[in-house]
Amino acid sequence: MLARIRISVPDRPGSLGAVASAIGGAGADIVKVDVLQSESSRALDDVFVSVRDPEHLAAVSQTLGAVPGVTVEGTQHPAPPVTGHADLELLAQVLARPERGGQTLVDGAPGALGADWGALVAYRDDGTAGEVVAASPGCPGPDHVRLTVPLRLASVRMWPPGADEPYGGVALVPVGDRLGLVLVRKDGPPFHASELWRLGQIGQIAATALDPVTAT
Repeated sequence: MLARIRISVPDRPGSLGAVASAIGGAGADIVKVDVLQSESSRALDDVFVSVRDPEHLAAVSQTLGAVPGVTVEGTQHPAPPVTGHADLELLAQVLARPERGGQTLVDGAPGALGADWGALVAYRDDGTAGEVVAASPGCPGPDHVRLTVPLRLASVRMWPPGADEPYGGVALVPVGDRLGLVLVRKDGPPFHASELWRLGQIGQIAATALDPVTAT
């Protein structure tokens, strides 16, 4: 199983070596490391690892958290693909059949873009979020899509109905002027600025094939 572990580490030589040793000692394999940012003498990295199951992932995270100077910011499983061009393949499918492009987008976006489920929301003339016009199979229902922010590219907070804690990460991605793609990580790390930039580009391209009418 491929999983993502987001860690904060001291930005100095040897830090990633200590991380790699801890992961190897816990019986997992590193597939890829993405450096998200580096500032104030610390780096924020997404480490993609191959683990057996969620219990193994929890053990690896606990081992990493015990490494001096390392903070585990969050985990996600399954993680999005680290090789290939899943996002470009998704866009090709959307552009090829725009008459059902909205459903194609939300069906493929979670797996290609690193989320548990997604939904496409139509915004009203007054700038408020309206109805859910398409949702991925993993979406627990339209009542779980509760947006109180205007349509903009952003990492937002959204709560499941009746829950005390928000979802782990929620991204709002404009798809044209009237549609918003909502991507939800139930327990995973928040969407980082580097991820949002990529999502924004995907939203702009998808918008060329979609509008509030074809999205349905």
